[in-house]
Amino acid sequence: MSIADDLPPRSQVFDYWKDRLSELGFFVDWGEPGCWACGFHYEDKYDIRRPGVAWKVILKHGDQVPLQRCHIVARALGGADDVANLFLMCRECHDLAPNTVFPDVFFDWARAQSFYAREFAKLQSALASFSLDEAGWEGVRDCIASEKFKSWVSGKFGLHRPQSNYAPRSSRLTPATIIGLAVRYRSVHDRYSNNAGVR
Repeated sequence: MSIADDLPPRSQVFDYWKDRLSELGFFVDWGEPGCWACGFHYEDKYDIRRPGVAWKVILKHGDQVPLQRCHIVARALGGADDVANLFLMCRECHDLAPNTVFPDVFFDWARAQSFYAREFAKLQSALASFSLDEAGWEGVRDCIASEKFKSWVSGKFGLHRPQSNYAPRSSRLTPATIIGLAVRYRSVHDRYSNNAGVR
């Protein structure tokens, strides 16, 4: 039996925090469930599409969303397994969250998270890996959008399955994959653009 098996269901955590999260400075769209810290959501997979749906339907639906129940104060530090000490987060946020006896440290950290900022940082890291600056990104972006690149890249990449347990999604196209392919395409295309096909 895992630790998660002993915890209250997500629906109970939803219900407890429904009116408390906004008081702490968090905004949650209950119809588009996502990580309460960074805002990551599962596109429209778990969205409730009917307007005006009853709260009990939202609660029942909430148990299907694969958010993790993170202890605000860890068990090892005396934190309880009740809904007042649980926060719903994506795997990545759960892995990165602070582990102290002070709930305010946890909430300060959680309010500062942004899925989009984190993804942008990964993009910047991928650009730096291929020695591209902001000006270089413009050329790569234009390349990625071109029909010739889209045709060339077909069959030359795969989705990456995370090797760790914290990634918020399963398989995905990593920034390093698409940027690396665009850099390769541009270098070969620049060399042989008028003479030979790109391989």
